[in-house]
Amino acid sequence: SGLIARQLITRLNGLQGARVFKVPGVRRLIRTHGPNASFTKKSALQLIGGRDPENPAARFSDYERLFIEARSLNTNLSPQDVFAYLVEKGLFRIGADLTCQACRLSSWIALDSLKQRIVCQLCGNEFDATRQLVGEHWSYRRSGVLGLEKNNQGAVPVVLHLQQLDANKYGRTHLYSSSLDLKPRDGTLPFEVDFVWMTCGDAWRKNTIILAECKDRQEDAIDEADIENLRRAADALPRDRFDAFILLGKLAPFSD
Repeated sequence: SGLIARQLITRLNGLQGARVFKVPGVRRLIRTHGPNASFTKKSALQLIGGRDPENPAARFSDYERLFIEARSLNTNLSPQDVFAYLVEKGLFRIGADLTCQACRLSSWIALDSLKQRIVCQLCGNEFDATRQLVGEHWSYRRSGVLGLEKNNQGAVPVVLHLQQLDANKYGRTHLYSSSLDLKPRDGTLPFEVDFVWMTCGDAWRKNTIILAECKDRQEDAIDEADIENLRRAADALPRDRFDAFILLGKLAPFSD
C-alpha cells in the first residue's frame, strides 16, 4: 500500500494533486469498478456527480469551488472536469469493449492497442473489428497504479491526509513516508503505521513526529490494536529529541 501511495503522489504531481480525492464520487468510482471491469464515461460522471447512498448529506455542489488544476475563477468544477483530470493523470485508461467473432466473448482493448484486426485475448482468434469500432463508444478501466485490487483503496485516505498536512503547512521543513512496517526490538510481532510525518526542529525546538492511522469508510474501524501499536511506536521515540503525536483520520464520520 505504501508503494501504491507513492505512485499516486507521483502521478498527481505531488501531494496537492490529491485534492481530487476530496470529492466523494471519485472514491466511489474507484470502489465501484474493480481492476478488470470496464465502464462508460456516462456511468463515471453519474458516480462522480451523484449522491452517495452511504453519505446522503454529501453533494458534488459542495466541491464546485475546489481547484484541482488551473481554471477560470468564474467557472465551477464539474464532474466532466474531474473525470478528465483522472484520465489525463493515468488513473484510468481509455479503450473499447470488443466481441470476438469466434468465441463470442467480450474483452477490453486499450486505446494504444486498438486496430482494425484484433487478436482475441481469450481464445487467440484474429477477427475484423472494423464495424464494432465504427459504432463504438469509449470505455474506461482502472489502470496501473489503481489496477491492483488489494491495498489501492487504503492508499487514498493516506494520500489525502498527507495532502491536508501539506496544505496547512504543518511545519516549515518536513518529510514524510507512507506505510511503514515497524519491527519491535523486544521480539513482539511487527506492525504497520499508515504514514509518518516529521517536522524538522532547530536549536530551540525538537523534531515533531506524527504517527498516523487512516481509514476510508465508516465501517472501517480503528480498533484497540491500532491504538496500542501507535502508542508503542510513539513511546519508543526518545523524548529529548522528539515530540510524538498520534493522528487518527477517517474520510467518514467516526462512530461513537
